[in-house]
Amino acid sequence: MLALILRVASAGVEEVLDAVLPALPGGLHVRADGEQTSLTVFAAPGVPREDELRRLAGVHLIELIAQDAPDDWRERRRERYEPLVVAERFLLRPDWAPSSEDAGLIEIVLEQSAAFGTGLHPTTQACLATLATAEPGGSFADYGCGSGVLSIAASRLGWSPVVAVDVDQASIGAARGNAEANGIEIDARRLDLTADPPPQAETIAANIPPEVQTAVAGRVDRAPSLLIASGFHPDETPEVAAAWGAHGLQMSDEVRANEWCVLVMR
Repeated sequence: MLALILRVASAGVEEVLDAVLPALPGGLHVRADGEQTSLTVFAAPGVPREDELRRLAGVHLIELIAQDAPDDWRERRRERYEPLVVAERFLLRPDWAPSSEDAGLIEIVLEQSAAFGTGLHPTTQACLATLATAEPGGSFADYGCGSGVLSIAASRLGWSPVVAVDVDQASIGAARGNAEANGIEIDARRLDLTADPPPQAETIAANIPPEVQTAVAGRVDRAPSLLIASGFHPDETPEVAAAWGAHGLQMSDEVRANEWCVLVMR
């Protein structure tokens, strides 16, 4: 088995992830080391060639290293596994990794899939951090649920019922499988938020692009008590805030996650 290691500038790693993740059906492994970050991809059917990976990584690529790796995927994963703790509250781990001995952490078990929302992206982590500080309770809707990370976290924190929607059917399958792996129930369904009526809830997490934010804001019948909106850059914040502000929501907090924003509105 061949491992392709892209060493990129840490300052641009999120831009690189946005470019390469859609082209990698099996995902990748991320390891930060100060000003540089290593992205490890294992050569397999469907994985782009080295020249294509270089192109996708763009100007942030420092070097690409090809080296041998164990053929057994379990051995490869164990060699590189590092627990991902978010906001000192959540432990995100694959189903094959050991549980944490820290009883204070809420564990979220995730199966490997191509669905967005593995917990690596800064918007996902920033939304998790915001959920950890919010007062749980009442209904919860996850717009653009990806693999269901935010829905699972909300359920574990005390929100109920939880509905998760995404335009991608693979994401819905991943969210359902992950919910089952975590022993919780969520209502996961495919939905096009730009065309279909969105589910109503007291708390809404909308980790979706700005054009979808404005579309769904124009379709909701009533404002949530709490909105956590992300998936856009700082220069797109006024547009998103204005769309949700039309429902009377006021911005209570703005979090910057590298080149991304999270708006908390009430």
